[in-house]
Amino acid sequence: MQTLTMNNSDSFFEELVDKPYQKKQLIHLALAESKPTVSQVILQEIKKDNRWVPDLCSNYQQLVQTVTQQSSDLILLGTLEDLNWLEVCRRCLKQWQDLPIILLVDQLEVSDFFRKWAIDRGVRDIISVHPQNVHQFQQALIRNVLQIAIEDSSQNNRNSNGEANAATDKSDTLTWEATLVALNRLTKYSSSYLGPLAIANYWKKSHASLVSLHPSLEYWKVDYQGQISCPFISEQIEPLNPVQLQDIQTWVRAFLKECERVIVDFSQILQAKTLSADVSKLISPVE
Repeated sequence: MQTLTMNNSDSFFEELVDKPYQKKQLIHLALAESKPTVSQVILQEIKKDNRWVPDLCSNYQQLVQTVTQQSSDLILLGTLEDLNWLEVCRRCLKQWQDLPIILLVDQLEVSDFFRKWAIDRGVRDIISVHPQNVHQFQQALIRNVLQIAIEDSSQNNRNSNGEANAATDKSDTLTWEATLVALNRLTKYSSSYLGPLAIANYWKKSHASLVSLHPSLEYWKVDYQGQISCPFISEQIEPLNPVQLQDIQTWVRAFLKECERVIVDFSQILQAKTLSADVSKLISPVE
């Protein structure tokens, strides 16, 4: 499983204007935590990203009012004054069935047994806010929020297209693994004409120019030799949805344009080669 350190987190939440997405500038986080020493540390981490709007609650009544009034996108559930986390989770899930809840714990390490036990009771994930782990808080939160956004988008696509269209979509797209292989094959083909450092620079430059409008590109990373990797790839069961595939195609076309600054007819040269079907699909024009 390849891993990725998330960067440019403020771009995660500027969602696409395409139909499967609803443009939403801010992510409202209901922070349920009554201990000031804990809440202030968490708030400092949250405020590092200007797209996250934290609303602090110290008791259950405040939490209900916040979620209702602010239409919170996510609950960060720590310690409340009046109820334990299990009861808060039970009540919230009864009132807001689709509202994700992330449990905040102060243990240095979270056992697999407890994680599974908590998730079975409705928690989305568990994040340690132990002082030694606080530097990992933002990355863990980003991972969860991005995954939730991608799942919501996939669900919206399935609902709008229907089962028949969904079957057609699968045949017209690529799996995550096939996409990763195709991108690295494209790097290999391109390296025959341009050096690996130049290839890496063109991938990264085109990625940086697009990621704010195409947040699913945050899943992909380029190393200094132009090799591309993908985080959490083993967790991706469904193939790329149409929007995610278009994001990749847009990135590929931007990469090729960068290459054409050096070799004018670079795209034509590549297409004249015997390319795999998956690579050809990524080079195809975006509709």
